[in-house]
Amino acid sequence: MQLTSEQRRFLWLGQSPVGFGINVVLAGAIGWAMFRGTGTIPLWGESSIGGDTLGTSFFLPLISCMIVTPLVRSQVRKGATSAFTGALASWLRPFQVSVPARAVALGFVSLALGGGGAVALLSVLRVEAFGFAAFLGWKVLYAGVLGALVSPAIALLALADRPRR
Repeated sequence: MQLTSEQRRFLWLGQSPVGFGINVVLAGAIGWAMFRGTGTIPLWGESSIGGDTLGTSFFLPLISCMIVTPLVRSQVRKGATSAFTGALASWLRPFQVSVPARAVALGFVSLALGGGGAVALLSVLRVEAFGFAAFLGWKVLYAGVLGALVSPAIALLALADRPRR
């Protein structure tokens, strides 16, 4: 898979920081709204670190895909960036489906890899609970990093989409 330098810049310098920044802000606002006034957030339970992390892992890429894909396709149509005409890496080819199917598939992959890995890390570190400030820090950092990683992947898939006739 050979990207041009312009495409690499578009993905890593354009999409990654934007994905990080937007998701930090959104995660902070959502975390504040949902958990403010909560003294301690447990790893597991009704309102928990694990549940929130797994939910973020699924919904962040799903929603991002539904937003980023049409934006990138529009940028390609307007000539602001070039389409990727090469062959995608074999592991990305299953995602060359409709946008809703792609969004759900990315959500499940992120849930398994990102969410599973994050929750496993918390378990290995023997985290049983966070205070509100520590939880909010975890939430914004996790969402920012996840957004910074999935946004370029979503944009690459959109760059590789063939125009509809």
